[in-house]
Amino acid sequence: MLRNAGRTALKVARAYALQGDRYYCPVCDRHFRSFLPGGTSRRRQVRCPNCDSLERHRLLWLALQNLLDTDSTGKKLLHVAPEPCLANRLKQQYDYLSVDMEAANAMQQMDICQIPLPDATFDAILCNHVLEHIPNDMQALKELFRVLKPKGWASIQVPISGEQTQEDLSITDPQIRATLYGQSDHVRQYGRDFQQRLKSTGFEVDIVSKADLVNSKTLQKLSLDSEDEVWICRK
Repeated sequence: MLRNAGRTALKVARAYALQGDRYYCPVCDRHFRSFLPGGTSRRRQVRCPNCDSLERHRLLWLALQNLLDTDSTGKKLLHVAPEPCLANRLKQQYDYLSVDMEAANAMQQMDICQIPLPDATFDAILCNHVLEHIPNDMQALKELFRVLKPKGWASIQVPISGEQTQEDLSITDPQIRATLYGQSDHVRQYGRDFQQRLKSTGFEVDIVSKADLVNSKTLQKLSLDSEDEVWICRK
């Protein structure tokens, strides 16, 4: 508990020291003179010093503003492998449930390939940067579609590179996976044909470009150089 309190105090002090007007985080609605470095390649201006959002979180939050209900009383949202920066905001608006394979990381331990809940349970779902870790990703997609209500929406983001998805589930060596798929715990590298996997499950897919969300000046303040678009699914 003391260690957590110390980390919180350090984060508060850090955010205060970096306050300014050059950069803006829409997730926590704070302005800073600098973001923190981050990413596997240690890029500059990546992580919000207050809420720890990364580029993909800030772009997603912009895209979600037209979807988040102003009156979400009684509406249910499922958050898979919850990102703390987004969870803190979503808990304020929805009947919120977070799940993860690791019990310590969420409200409930759950395998999304076998969701123990009725059909059409949730009005909204967030499942971001999860499927690249799951061998049977199609089963996970079918389950997410099943528990989403008709006319509901889902944010299902994955790392995308190239046109065709590359996968070989017989490859288990962590070093080979890191070379082929970007991380040692990834089981595939998705291409833009990921859209066909989503559609074959039943989802309609909207691909939103960051240029459609904000102007170029605002993009610089958000520091979104590594991100280009958000995929939103509907049932």
